[in-house]
Amino acid sequence: MNGSTATSATAPLASSSSMDQDCAVKTAVEASEANDPVLRMNSIDLAAFANDGYEIRFLDEQVGKGVFATRKFSKGDLVLVDSPIVTCQFAWNKQYKYRACEYCLRALETAEQNVRRLTQNQTLELPHPECCETKTELHVKCDKCPAEYCSEDCRKKAFEEYHKVLCYCGEEPQEPVRILDEYWRKIHYPPETGNVWLLVKLLARLHLDSSNTIAKRLSEFCHSTTNDDEELAHKSLGEEFSVHIHNLRELVVNVVNYPNVQQWLTPDGFLKLFVLIGRNAQGVGTSSFATYVEQLEKLELHPNEKKALLDHIDNIYEVIDAVVGHFLDNEGVALYPIQSWVNHSCVPNCEVKFPNKNHVVGLVASRDIEAGEEIEISYLDLADMQRSRYSRNKYLKEHYLFECKCPKCMEQIDDEEITTDEEDEDEDMSDAEAEEDDEEMNN
Repeated sequence: MNGSTATSATAPLASSSSMDQDCAVKTAVEASEANDPVLRMNSIDLAAFANDGYEIRFLDEQVGKGVFATRKFSKGDLVLVDSPIVTCQFAWNKQYKYRACEYCLRALETAEQNVRRLTQNQTLELPHPECCETKTELHVKCDKCPAEYCSEDCRKKAFEEYHKVLCYCGEEPQEPVRILDEYWRKIHYPPETGNVWLLVKLLARLHLDSSNTIAKRLSEFCHSTTNDDEELAHKSLGEEFSVHIHNLRELVVNVVNYPNVQQWLTPDGFLKLFVLIGRNAQGVGTSSFATYVEQLEKLELHPNEKKALLDHIDNIYEVIDAVVGHFLDNEGVALYPIQSWVNHSCVPNCEVKFPNKNHVVGLVASRDIEAGEEIEISYLDLADMQRSRYSRNKYLKEHYLFECKCPKCMEQIDDEEITTDEEDEDEDMSDAEAEEDDEEMNN
């Protein structure tokens, strides 16, 4: 995100379990994959980013840039599709064997394998296996390390973009890699909001990017003051953030100490890159079981048979909830060249989707959008969207350092600026549930 309104990895995760995959969306996504927007990043001319019904405009010094519709969109239309500069699975998510493509985060488990792991029931069988979209026959591994990919295409892309210098050439990671991974997991327990390895991959991309297109794009992301950087780092890493930032920088230097990325490895440069990613990254979620359920719901069956089938699925979800709580999906984070410019509103006109079941993001119109209207999403989850103006802006100020001035917030500007008792109770319950889920994950 740009200016003072930045999308963050802490923004609500848009999971494949909530996505519609109609033909129009899929076609547009596939077209995007064939026309990676990263290749268009060699110019800071905003007109160069105008494409397929949207354009980037400069708003003001405080907000920065925004994305605007150049034609009318109807509710349900795919407004924007974007492929990330870099993607990374969450560390604990990977540690607990949530298998995803190392490059695009597509689920690697079959639906049945997925649900057996989540329910801890190795005898569970799913009906209608034809509804599972996982193509295990296409899966490949790196020749030199355990990295897994959903296809040869993803393996090649990963190798060319970063893996050729990050591959540790063995079954077990080398000491600097292992220590960095362990340190990050030690200071960043679930529920996860980021991964330092996104920063490492980005540095590797910068190192291998002879045309400097990635570096030019990074220069267009928001650049905040040192005080803002420290405030956001404090929010992400806790009271000992200065110690953690110092230690993380030293550990990252041991992994990617390339001559052409030294500006990002100084104490100030590292803090800025760390915060830049935190302010601009987007959560990604995929699930082979959720995709299976979507296909199952499309089957034309006798009503009684369909009801029995869906009741069975509901029972499975209840068991999953009892075993792993809300940790259902393969989860990670990605940094997008175009989507990162989409600003927040408490009354957004678009929703974040992942219609191709990987890291390619799509913004779908949640209502009709007129030409010239700004394209906006919400950085808040559905529950937080229903809270008071004070509570919404408290979260936005803490995580993104801005106060929302959308129509909803302006309409409620005279509301009493206190958090209601009911909201406090909700927060306490959410914290308690999160602690219980953490305990379940660690058992």
